Amino acid sequence: MTTQKQRGTVVDPSSGSPTCEIVTIGTELLLGQIMDTNTTYLAQELGRAGVTVCFRTEVGDHMEEIIEVLRGALKRCDMVITTGGLGPTLDDLTREAVARAAGVELEFRQNLMEEIEKTFRRYGYQMPENNRRQAFVPAGSQAISNPVGTAPIFIMEVNGKPVVCLPGVPRELKFLLRTEIIPWLGQRFNLSDHRLTYRVIKTVGVGESKVDHLIGDLILPGKNPEVGLLASQGEIKIRIAARAGSEQEAQALIDPIDKEVRSRLGSRVFGYDKDTLEGVVDNLLAKKDLFLSIFETFTGGLAAEKLHRLVPSQVSKSIVIPDEGHIVQWLGHSNMAKGDETAMAIARKLKKQEFSGVGLAILGFPEEREGNYRVKGVTAVAGEGIERIYSWEMGGDLNTLRQRGAVIGLNTLRLSMLETSNA
Repeated sequence: MTTQKQRGTVVDPSSGSPTCEIVTIGTELLLGQIMDTNTTYLAQELGRAGVTVCFRTEVGDHMEEIIEVLRGALKRCDMVITTGGLGPTLDDLTREAVARAAGVELEFRQNLMEEIEKTFRRYGYQMPENNRRQAFVPAGSQAISNPVGTAPIFIMEVNGKPVVCLPGVPRELKFLLRTEIIPWLGQRFNLSDHRLTYRVIKTVGVGESKVDHLIGDLILPGKNPEVGLLASQGEIKIRIAARAGSEQEAQALIDPIDKEVRSRLGSRVFGYDKDTLEGVVDNLLAKKDLFLSIFETFTGGLAAEKLHRLVPSQVSKSIVIPDEGHIVQWLGHSNMAKGDETAMAIARKLKKQEFSGVGLAILGFPEEREGNYRVKGVTAVAGEGIERIYSWEMGGDLNTLRQRGAVIGLNTLRLSMLETSNA
């Protein structure tokens, strides 16, 4: 059975920031029994603090393998942060593994024991005997009490490089990283001049290769600011990261790159950072005091669902009719249930319904071809002074067609609203 997994990232050696390897310890991670959210959180927060995460490693609950990973990490990086393995059971091996990697013994700390006992008393429990194990730390290490759990953490210097050991419980890890470790790292590595700040520009309606073609000359690894692309379902994210001595200085570095990206991508940019397409669409409707009615076929109501998640939402009505015959009945005439004209007829009818100012129709009927599906999609928007229609073809599994169709429909509505705003 594989007991170690490792992922590396490209690092800018000239950045001057300390390098780090994150080591997550626990066989349950390798077996996929729990999701590792700690590493993502650590990488984000360490990056903001000015630490460059070079490697992320997972290792099971096996002493020799943990020691091997720690020794390798210390050769590769300026520091190591571990998570997990600080509990009271026999398979919690982090304390001993770090001690052996450092060539020291474990030592009992009475003050840690008293803090652990106090934690149990606070919750009205008697401390089990095996929790005594948590009061042992590598000799010479700096121990830090854990006010939100029973496992003290510690920092052990090994050949001049710190190994920071954090608990695996996310709530405890986040609290201790924020209150204890980030400030300690700032002093240890003099990080005041290495603050990492980033801004994410979100685009829709354009593929990754097209975005790369339009802004590829700005993507220069190792440059400050540094530009990178991340493709996800329905949108492309452009990440601009800058290192500087302060937030204000970093933002000043990012601003001109942001302006250049937006000038090249135009209306394909729909937002920043935590913005969502549906949130932007809803805000555009709300600014005009308009409510929306949606009609969907192959997307199964996904476009409406995305908007309904917002509270409050500008959606007044949502209809799903995947059957062509019933669409003809709903329209009330004998038009075919396919094509641009039908989509626009539906959007216009929705516009006229009670509490609706805008109608959005997303139509298409997937056909199976050699185990996959293709669809000719069409989306139409109708409102006061608003009419827009867009058609396309695409293939894939049904879920992919659904997701992309919903995004295309919402983006067509967004572009329609922008046109009226700029008119």
